[in-house]
Amino acid sequence: MDPRSRLQEQLLRDRERIITFVRDLVRIPSENPPGDTTELYAFVADFLRKQGLDFETIAPVPEWPNLVASFDGGRGGKHLVLNGHLDIFPAGDRSRWSMDPYAGEVRDNRLYGRGVSDMKAGTAASILTYLYLSRIRESLPGKLTLTLVSDEETGGVWGTKYLLENHPGTLGDCVLNGEPSTPRTIRFGEKGPLWINVELQTPGGHGAYTHQSPNAIKRGARLVRELETLTELPFEIPADVNEKIEAARSALDEVLGFGATDVVKSITLNIGVINGGDKVNMIAADCHLEVDLRAPVGVPAKRLLSEFERVLNKYEGASYTIAGGHDANVCDPNHQMVRILADNAQSVRDVRPYPAISIGGTDCRFWRERGIPAYVYGPTPYGMGAPDEHVTLDDLLGTVHVHALSAYDYLMG
Repeated sequence: MDPRSRLQEQLLRDRERIITFVRDLVRIPSENPPGDTTELYAFVADFLRKQGLDFETIAPVPEWPNLVASFDGGRGGKHLVLNGHLDIFPAGDRSRWSMDPYAGEVRDNRLYGRGVSDMKAGTAASILTYLYLSRIRESLPGKLTLTLVSDEETGGVWGTKYLLENHPGTLGDCVLNGEPSTPRTIRFGEKGPLWINVELQTPGGHGAYTHQSPNAIKRGARLVRELETLTELPFEIPADVNEKIEAARSALDEVLGFGATDVVKSITLNIGVINGGDKVNMIAADCHLEVDLRAPVGVPAKRLLSEFERVLNKYEGASYTIAGGHDANVCDPNHQMVRILADNAQSVRDVRPYPAISIGGTDCRFWRERGIPAYVYGPTPYGMGAPDEHVTLDDLLGTVHVHALSAYDYLMG
């Protein structure tokens, strides 16, 4: 039996072991904030040691360790990088969950828990792919690298960005990531966020003397309404990217809800935080807004910022700071890895995924910004960032199978 057939058989035999492994990951909280992943990291490190696999710990922030492991095959070839993150969203108000968010409960063919879709199922796919292929490394050409990072949910400065800037061995020729994408899409790009903190200040005063000072909260409300006009700015999505987006429309709308494709193609505005004032009978002298703008491919971040400044400059006493952001990014939607992933998804899941653009962000952007193609294939994100987050067991197992087979095929191709 050839190595690929043995790999397929091993994946099928290990069904319960795979599920148990992901449950174990879910049972270890790794919320960001605060971002301390040391307990989860220790578990993964111990797992790799028991499998006889070497790795390097890279921790510019001690509580946010990153793991890098790599092996060379039996002969020269391409270099594939597997990428996943260990940090997750906070569980929030646990009374809103129907079960303990860290129990790793399986119910009705679904595995529940904070972070299981974003992205412990996908991270498990990276870890297990590395493990399975390490066992047949002598029959493989090329090189396989595993990168597990602890700073994705807060921007990646001390995670993937740090690795690529300080450890060039993590660059590779291509990247495979297991962030949630749904089985029906392969993400070859993503929108660009622009996060802005706004401060509005007025003299303030007694609430009965409204003629003496503007109200900063009212001024903030007017600003929010005017910022909404930024979503109507004219722009043009590159024709080749737009063609892929439209081809994936039915798949994306079916899984993420009607209108998801329109969001991919639109500038969006979300006001995530607003606060201000001191007392009901005082004129608010301050108002703080946290603005989340998202730009599609075709709208540079600097243009969106310029338009934002144009609006803000109309408001006396207004200032802003940029909390984060980057341009939308894409890589080749016709790359060999896209075909490989689609072929394996069709074989394993009986679903042929479309190349698509992601609404949210991933660490793949750090590679794409360096001209290295990076692709996302993972589970459907049921309840991502919400109570009762879960993945189906079919999605969990399918993600692992597709990743392992696709990594094998890419290195062999």
